[in-house]
Amino acid sequence: MKRILGMVVAIAALLAYSSAATAASVTFNLTGTTGTWSRSTDAQAAISGPPQNGGLCPPGMASPVPLPTGNGNCYRYAFEPGSSVSVDITGSAVTMLGGTLNIHAITPLVFGTIVLETIASTTIYGATAYTPAATGTLVGNNILWSTYANVSTVGTINCTGPNCALISHPGFPIPIYPYLNAIANTTNVTALVLGQWNLDSGLYPTMITGSTNAITSWSNVAEDPNRRTSAYTFGATQLGNPVPEPASAALVLLGLGALALRSRKV
Repeated sequence: MKRILGMVVAIAALLAYSSAATAASVTFNLTGTTGTWSRSTDAQAAISGPPQNGGLCPPGMASPVPLPTGNGNCYRYAFEPGSSVSVDITGSAVTMLGGTLNIHAITPLVFGTIVLETIASTTIYGATAYTPAATGTLVGNNILWSTYANVSTVGTINCTGPNCALISHPGFPIPIYPYLNAIANTTNVTALVLGQWNLDSGLYPTMITGSTNAITSWSNVAEDPNRRTSAYTFGATQLGNPVPEPASAALVLLGLGALALRSRKV
């Protein structure tokens, strides 16, 4: 009996050691990652290079408005210095520890007559006293997220150019919300559907190589065939959209699709 008990204790200790040995806190540096997208019908969204960094929208983000110069184009911006996200990986179980996403976006609209400058910081929460942390599963080199990550965003938005009055901006930095929601007709998410992250193939992952779109804003126009107006991606490759999508959600960056369309109509 003592020998059996001794074996049980040894096996339990081995299992505990094995679990501890495979547990790791991993921080992914996101600085410089082209991780923010905002759908736009403005022609300047197609301009490549700074300060617009425009181009074709990632899968699922293209504009539903078939304008000759604006369809399918998005503004995109890299995360600013200090942007990172940390997760705990214990065996195949993944838990969000938290992160910070910094944005400095300069967006010219309506042929440069409205230039929006956004400086914002989004906090991704791990477990708090009020909410659980996002959880997922490590499958090979992929993280498949199964629950939402709670977020909040603070920052300012400024407008320069002769037509700022058309969007009711005073011409000096003001809090980004609720102003942007009002002019863009969007609704803010309080949680991100993280979907899938692809990691590098090393024994210990150090970077996110691709991800699905974490939708950050939704158009309030129910008839809009594509209500996704902005999103984050956490790697260089866009994998499309998570399934299933949330029933309602919204903005951590810019809802410029509706804003640009409204600016054209004014």
